[in-house]
Amino acid sequence: MSFSDVVIHIDENLNALEINDAENVASACIGVVSAHINNKRPHLMLVAYDPRRGCSSHILGAVRTLGLHGQLIGL
Repeated sequence: MSFSDVVIHIDENLNALEINDAENVASACIGVVSAHINNKRPHLMLVAYDPRRGCSSHILGAVRTLGLHGQLIGL
């Protein structure tokens, strides 16, 4: 199995609850293995996913459903 990584740059400064929500919504996407935001860099989310099952743009779209703004880095 081969995984891909993508970084999502989130424009907003997130608090702990918003970080948790963003990680959960990204983790719920099909193919996502892990989604993590480092507390020291709360504007960057690292997502590992299976590109045969999921799509980075769908992950970004899920994060945007929270009202967050951002873009994909590392495509």
